[in-house]
Amino acid sequence: MGTLHTGRAAFYYLFALTVSAVAVISANHILQLGLPFSVHFLIGYVGALLIFVGWHAVLTKGWKRSGLMFLASFIIAFIAEALGVNFGWIFGNYHYTPILGIQVFGVPFLAALAWEPILYAAFCITDILAPNLEGKRLSWLRCIPVYLWLSTVGALATTAWDMMIDPIAVSQGWWVWHDGGAYMPYLANGVPVQNFIGWLGVSFTINLIYRFILNGRQPLQKTRFLGIHGPLTLYASLFLTSAGVSITVLQRNEVALVGAMAMAPFLAIAGSNLSLLRRGWNVMPGSGMTGTTNLRDHT
Repeated sequence: MGTLHTGRAAFYYLFALTVSAVAVISANHILQLGLPFSVHFLIGYVGALLIFVGWHAVLTKGWKRSGLMFLASFIIAFIAEALGVNFGWIFGNYHYTPILGIQVFGVPFLAALAWEPILYAAFCITDILAPNLEGKRLSWLRCIPVYLWLSTVGALATTAWDMMIDPIAVSQGWWVWHDGGAYMPYLANGVPVQNFIGWLGVSFTINLIYRFILNGRQPLQKTRFLGIHGPLTLYASLFLTSAGVSITVLQRNEVALVGAMAMAPFLAIAGSNLSLLRRGWNVMPGSGMTGTTNLRDHT
């Protein structure tokens, strides 16, 4: 199940990346550098996050299942985006501008790839928030209601991030909503509510597919760096950078406030579970539904 330090290098890498990104955003604001939230920053940040996501997934799930998970999520996200851009389905009527680079069927590869870090972060953090199913191989009939619930939690955690990133994106001109929308209508005519409903549906579908691919299999490696610190930091990194850009570049504190109210509860509850474990609790909160897990035995 791994040694005490398995995954520590991956966690330190992610921690350093998060600190660096927040430092750049803060310096830009404090020193009044006037640097925009450019697509180059986005490419670098998303690419760096994908390194951690792949690293963590391979350590905990293996090459084969990691590949299946990411291939499935990329295809589903790309198809959903293509349906939205070309037919106005799922998310609403919008189009991408050339800023995000190479496009196929009107969808930039970068846009489809950018789904991966938040999907994976929400999926992993759900294992801390909700009943722990690791090592519980359930029958298809028994696992369906549990997976539906966990996927709902993961979808909410994923969509919470879009509450910040979409106002940022339309303000930077990355994509355009043809008819505007009721959410933040004073920012580039706003974002339609249908967009968030679409995010919930797509992220729910992908989370559910993740669950069925893994089907309660025990992680290949299980330490505090892989099971708790890594997922928490990944989700926190996405929150901190988006909130930082909302405040310093977009200069809209209310966007950061909405993001905090949407994302912070997931971090707070997961952090509470971490606090309980450090105090010596043997059972993850909520784990009584499907069994108990003593993470201290695996760290």
